[in-house]
Amino acid sequence: MKHNVRIFSAILLCLTLLFSTVAMISCGGDDGQSEETRDPNKAPATLESIYAAVSASVPNADKLVDAQASRLGGFFNGAVPEDFASYKIVIQSMSTSIDEIGIFEAKTPEDVKKIESMVDEFFEFYMSLWNDDYLAEEKPKLENAERVTSGNFVMYVILDDDARAAAITAFENETK
Repeated sequence: MKHNVRIFSAILLCLTLLFSTVAMISCGGDDGQSEETRDPNKAPATLESIYAAVSASVPNADKLVDAQASRLGGFFNGAVPEDFASYKIVIQSMSTSIDEIGIFEAKTPEDVKKIESMVDEFFEFYMSLWNDDYLAEEKPKLENAERVTSGNFVMYVILDDDARAAAITAFENETK
């Protein structure tokens, strides 16, 4: 009886190892993307291609204008353009809307976390400045602002629910 238990245990251990190995191999890959999601003919994402995809998906994105570099230092904890490989921030210039999109390309993978923190601090700072007596209908956009990351790209969006969802989907599709 003991002999049968040992054989059964050995077989069970071998099967467990076999299934674990198969699972690890099937989940592997150079960049974590499966062959079905990676388009080998697609050029790598750039700031320009990401912004083009995002702005095409957001209604009235054509009314957003490039923010001046001074916005970085004033709203993003003293950041300067040289802190990034590239970046683009677009805002409403003459409107009662607070719509805003920012896309940052980190110089290194280590810089991604710094940019994420910078964006999170920006959200907190912006909320601390908010005056509920002014544009109260716009506050939900800020309260629901989102930051998403893919590779060395970090994007934030301050938009209404539908536009925010469309922008995030476009960002994710362009960067995969």
